[in-house]
Amino acid sequence: MSEPPDVTHSHLWRPGRPINRRALLGVSLLGAAAVATTPLLAQSVTEEEIEATEEEIERVDSDIRAAEALVAASIARESTLQQQLAVIDRDRYLAAERLLQVKRELETVELEVFDINQSIGDLNVALASETSVLERKARSLYKAGRTTLLEQVLAADSFASALDRAASLERLLARGVADIGQLRLRRGEIQLRTADLTARLDRQQELQAEAQSIEAELARRSEEQRDLIFNVQQEQAERQEDVRAFERESEAIAYRVRLLRDIRERELVELERRRRAAEALEQAQRLARDEIRQQGASAAGPYIWPLLGLITTEYGGCTFGQCPHLGMDIAASSGTPIVAANDGVVLAAGLVVPGDRRASYGMIVIIAHSETEETLYAHLDDLTWPPPVAPGQFVSRGQTIGFVGLTGWTTGPHLHLEYRVGGAASDPRRVLV
Repeated sequence: MSEPPDVTHSHLWRPGRPINRRALLGVSLLGAAAVATTPLLAQSVTEEEIEATEEEIERVDSDIRAAEALVAASIARESTLQQQLAVIDRDRYLAAERLLQVKRELETVELEVFDINQSIGDLNVALASETSVLERKARSLYKAGRTTLLEQVLAADSFASALDRAASLERLLARGVADIGQLRLRRGEIQLRTADLTARLDRQQELQAEAQSIEAELARRSEEQRDLIFNVQQEQAERQEDVRAFERESEAIAYRVRLLRDIRERELVELERRRRAAEALEQAQRLARDEIRQQGASAAGPYIWPLLGLITTEYGGCTFGQCPHLGMDIAASSGTPIVAANDGVVLAAGLVVPGDRRASYGMIVIIAHSETEETLYAHLDDLTWPPPVAPGQFVSRGQTIGFVGLTGWTTGPHLHLEYRVGGAASDPRRVLV
């Protein structure tokens, strides 16, 4: 690859062709302003996109409010459940007091049952003893009953002894009757104590069943309430996580809105700068064409080859990107200098599609040589050796205006040269010498 030559911008028209440089000084200044344009951002942002994103923020904010309402409802529900649990705790306390009373009463009943069992045992022992005594007395009375009272009196030694025997016998009979009555009372007391024992045992079973029921109900209600509170707390945690997720989403969308607005503002600034640059370029081209028009239609002299190399496609042929081919393709190594084919004024110098160096002709230079004649130089290098000329600048035949590159639709380094007359492409070989 050859090194690019030293290039300056203070070129004049060929001798013998008078030029009003003062009149065209503004053209060069306007062209310098136009070449300072930069491509827009890769992605264009519209107000509709910003509005859609803001609507998305409103939607997320609505979701946040709905989630916060659910959280508040969960908190209120948890508070209600906590109050209910407090009531249950009070009920549990009262029930625990009742359970304690029941257990105390149960203990008392158990002691009474024990005492009754003891007393029944004692009564049974006493009854057995008294029954035995009564049986002996009954046998004595039976023996005594075999003799009459008269026989007992007559058998006595004296009348006094007979009276004593009679009185003793009566007393013995009276005591037997009393003992039988006492025995009957003992048996009645045992029956009462046995009935009381049965009632106490029934009460004992009732108290035990009541205590078990109270304990089971308290355990069930407490467990149920704790489950409800746990579920509400879990639901509340999920809702709070939803709120945090919505807030993060809202922050992300808000950041995107700010970013889109920033991009949009920079795009608007860039669009305004490019509009002004385009106006400056249009004015420069108009002034340049006006000056060329003043020079006359025969101002253009002979055309020279802008690049020496292998002709890969002639005018009118076909390539992968253009058929018929509107120019001539001349292959050469990247960085090879390209010169102006004739004297003229630069009409354009830059990318055909701003911001996209791979599109269409890529980097181009257009030079007006007369009122109707122009040459176009395409696929120039734009990075290492960009074109050293600007719109509105005078160039001389043979002056370097760019370097072979690979911009635009191309399969290799080459120059696409077009010759135009009245805006229509023509075969460059008609004028090249």
